[in-house]
Amino acid sequence: MSFLSISGIAQNFIGQHKEEIRKNIKQAYPGFNFDKEVVNGKKSFLKYVNTFEEQTILFILDEKGNCTSMARMYNSWLLSQVKRDLDSKYKSKDSLTWLDSSNGKDFEIVLKKGKWFITVITRPKK
Repeated sequence: MSFLSISGIAQNFIGQHKEEIRKNIKQAYPGFNFDKEVVNGKKSFLKYVNTFEEQTILFILDEKGNCTSMARMYNSWLLSQVKRDLDSKYKSKDSLTWLDSSNGKDFEIVLKKGKWFITVITRPKK
């Protein structure tokens, strides 16, 4: 039985302005609520949390407020489930990297393992 909604993993907000993200977040990521906006010089980010599933999504923004990358954090015990989900949706580059094409752009999805949580980072492919 799975109560986890990893399905939102497919929604890519890169290139969208923070106001578009705010408008579309509820539909794309049900259960996530706005936590805070942090501004650090030219960079800033929007933080959304899902307290029930203990997940966090960060939308990293440039100085104009456009999303340049996304990071989604999960509990580390979800590693195999997250990897299965990524394998089912994207083309695998290696064991921790996947490739995605959306709206004519190529993206790289990287899974980073930490001690307590894992992070899935989506960014434009270099």
